[in-house]
Amino acid sequence: MQVIAGIVKDANIHLKTSKDQPDLATIEAIARWITKIVGIFGLDENAAPPYDGLGWASAKVAADQDPAVAIKPYTSVLESVSAAVQELQLNSDSIKVLLEKVPDADFQALVDGGVRDIEQLALPYLRSVSSLRDELRKLVGTVTPEVKKSILALTDRIRDVDLTNLGVYLDDRPDGQPSLIKFVPAAELIAAREEKAARERERIRQKEEARIAREKAEQEKLAKARVNPKDMFKDDRFSAWDDNGLPTKMKDGSDVPKSQLKKLQKEHQKQTKLYQEVVGKGS
Repeated sequence: MQVIAGIVKDANIHLKTSKDQPDLATIEAIARWITKIVGIFGLDENAAPPYDGLGWASAKVAADQDPAVAIKPYTSVLESVSAAVQELQLNSDSIKVLLEKVPDADFQALVDGGVRDIEQLALPYLRSVSSLRDELRKLVGTVTPEVKKSILALTDRIRDVDLTNLGVYLDDRPDGQPSLIKFVPAAELIAAREEKAARERERIRQKEEARIAREKAEQEKLAKARVNPKDMFKDDRFSAWDDNGLPTKMKDGSDVPKSQLKKLQKEHQKQTKLYQEVVGKGS
């Protein structure tokens, strides 16, 4: 298992550092070798000797089933995505070429070659979907904000809804590299999607609570600032005040203690500043 982990790490490093001209033949050989070892170890319960496939064994097309019918969910997604892209009416030659490219011939070549693995048969259509999405992402920086919003909404829908519901995960990569297509149990992807949505809802809730708290604090501060400093100490603690509203006598008629008066003066100065700011702004 350590050897497998090391080879996977080296392969990923190669793909990252040689993204323009990766040694795909070697990468495929590595993937097939790992598939074989995983099958021999019994880690893939669906695999069967001689374990010469590529990746975890997936469902097979039944002997009496039309392959085109078996992969209908994947072809339907391509049709839906293509229609949505056309509705954007983008002025892009690359998008036009991708929309005109039909993967039916690649699919038929697999069928004629005896392939019965549903995932392999679906790949031509998934590659078309992924290529369209990749090209849409490249256009984001060249369009108006309104169109950009529509493009991002569609690319998110393709990844989080259309493909997630099929058990297909797109691994977005940087620097304009094509996304990697990965088959993952749909239940896992849907659960991850729901968890992400729950986190987003919680983030929005906390943000809204913080906004309400800020507004409340601002309102309280504003209400306090509207109090004329001449009136701020006009309560039953005191019985006499000077022309600025500072207390001079306590309720019992005694002089306000110097220590307390000093504190009241600081509060009065602070309130005067706030009041002048509010009056100056006309609030």
